[in-house]
Amino acid sequence: MIDNSSTLVRDNLSVQIADRLEDTIVNSDAFPVSEKLPSEQQLAEQYRVSRPVIREALKVLQERGLVALKNGLGAFVTKPKNSTVFSAVSRIMQMNNISDDDLTQMRAMLEVNAARLAAANITDDILEALRSNIEEFSDKTLSPKERVTLDCSFHNLIAKASGNALLEIFNDVLISLLTDYMGKGVLVAGGIDDAIIRHKKILHALEAHNTTDAVVAMNEHIAASKRNVEIFAANKTEVSHGNYNGGL
Repeated sequence: MIDNSSTLVRDNLSVQIADRLEDTIVNSDAFPVSEKLPSEQQLAEQYRVSRPVIREALKVLQERGLVALKNGLGAFVTKPKNSTVFSAVSRIMQMNNISDDDLTQMRAMLEVNAARLAAANITDDILEALRSNIEEFSDKTLSPKERVTLDCSFHNLIAKASGNALLEIFNDVLISLLTDYMGKGVLVAGGIDDAIIRHKKILHALEAHNTTDAVVAMNEHIAASKRNVEIFAANKTEVSHGNYNGGL
């Protein structure tokens, strides 16, 4: 029988060291973003562990999005990316059997409120970005992947316009989680024009800073999107390349 106890102890120790370093990075001003951490040798002496343990701890921090490891240069503090949150949430969803309905309900809560806040706070720059997005989205020669990318961008711009940084982060993660799910409906027949109309309706409400209309338009858009995916799931034989109802 192989005894892996030493490996388990080392792995556990490296996670403990990673946790302590994370606490220092997040809850103090000792290591701001872009700051270089002490060398492996210095950290090993500080925590009274071996360099391999420190090396593993730094890899853990890299996986958490807190440091970037540069060959020959060392470890540098980084700002966690939304993709790091996406990966963690995706694993949690898989392990807890989160349903598509749970995801779309959460989407409604976030995006409708994003539209409500955006109607009050949106800037001219973001309005112009939304107009450009719709113009690109209207190109009938786009591939499904390109269209979905633009659709995601449209919704993320609205979240950005909300003025709530946390909502923007959560919305970006949510849209990333929805991309594959919503991609099922990208080829459903009958609806690029409908998607364009819905996006324009949301845009017009935001241009008018009309909170009520923005909320209604976003609710209708999300409902149409949900129906679109249900149609795709119920009848895949009616898929038509390049068209889909409602957009993301």
